[in-house]
Amino acid sequence: MDIEALKEKLGDETFAKLKAHVDDLTGQRDSARAESIDGRKKMKADLEALRSSQSKLLEKLGVDSLDDVETLPDAKGMAEATKQYEARIKRLEREKAEATERATAADTKFRDSLKRAAVSEALGGHEFVDREVVESFVSQRLQWEGDDLFFKDEGGKLLPVKDGVAGIAKTRPGLLKPTGAGGAGVRQSNAGGGGSGKTMTRSEFDKADHVQRAEFAKAGGKVVSD
Repeated sequence: MDIEALKEKLGDETFAKLKAHVDDLTGQRDSARAESIDGRKKMKADLEALRSSQSKLLEKLGVDSLDDVETLPDAKGMAEATKQYEARIKRLEREKAEATERATAADTKFRDSLKRAAVSEALGGHEFVDREVVESFVSQRLQWEGDDLFFKDEGGKLLPVKDGVAGIAKTRPGLLKPTGAGGAGVRQSNAGGGGSGKTMTRSEFDKADHVQRAEFAKAGGKVVSD
């Protein structure tokens, strides 16, 4: 409505008061409208922020909606459940470590049995003067390749255990028991039997200690009859 049409009827003074009042009401209306628009914008921004926070909270709680929150245990119950879960994890880790240790020990024991059996079978085909010395020497040169056991010769070549023992018997015949009669004329060792000669009598060999026998065998010595 155009209030200017009332100016002549109301007079200048009354019209001025009316116009001031109308302008004041218009200003209040515009201010309220602007405040309402700003308020709606702020409310929308706050709502979006609230929704984002709610989404993150639900994700951390491991639920899909606010309704699912009611099914969650209280904070004290969750703390206790977490504590029990951690204790269970530690127990399972300990049991796993113990089982791994037992399995490793069993595998080691099983492999040791296989080694002893393989060495025993390989040595069985030869008559060594001191079987224990040869057995110790062979055992130190055994090497596993996966599930297969090999003998590592002095050149680093891997051989079947039987072939390795056969090679020792061939290249060091002095380790084998004599097949013929030996006499005093073939002896070249000292009475002490320290492994420094080429031959040694059976009685001298029996009197020698383990180290002397090993050195004698390593030097390719031969044991002869007394």
